[in-house]
Amino acid sequence: MLSHDELRQRNRKLRAKLDSAAQAHAASALTRRLVDLPEYQQARRVAAYFAVNGEIGLQPLIEDALTAGKQVYLPNLDRQSLRFSPYFLSQKMRINRFRLPEPDVDESEMLQPRALDLVLAPLVVFDADGNRIGMGGGFYDRSFSFRNRPGIEKPVLIGVAHELQRVEQIIPQEWDVRLDMVVTDRAAYR
Repeated sequence: MLSHDELRQRNRKLRAKLDSAAQAHAASALTRRLVDLPEYQQARRVAAYFAVNGEIGLQPLIEDALTAGKQVYLPNLDRQSLRFSPYFLSQKMRINRFRLPEPDVDESEMLQPRALDLVLAPLVVFDADGNRIGMGGGFYDRSFSFRNRPGIEKPVLIGVAHELQRVEQIIPQEWDVRLDMVVTDRAAYR
């Protein structure tokens, strides 16, 4: 079995091979699956992200959410964890230390992870049991570690990915936060 680092490297290469037409098709197919979910339909505060490095795109979903009157939030790095900033179509953005776009807002406008209803989390590798391997920084696991406590079910955590990022099994590490489901361009795994 490959290590987490080996899986991460392999899947990043697979993702990078997708051309812009395949990426656009995947983002559209993903959006169709997500908007039909009751978890999405009931959510008022939705966290998303801007896709980079071959991640599956969420732009069509972000536009749908804004049109539907939902509040959309994007992650902002806060040393070792994430806070979430409001996003709207004319939002001013800044580039963070990892060269990722994030909303350029005052700290008073940012939400803590607990305040969200639904989080669409990027990932590099996943299995059908809701285990994920991210980029390796641990930001999502640290930010949502409270979800590992019994009885805490919010926010709903949905990993989003290309189907080609799925592997048979990931052995989770003790600090990993399990996803409630993973949705891809081809399937949904609960």
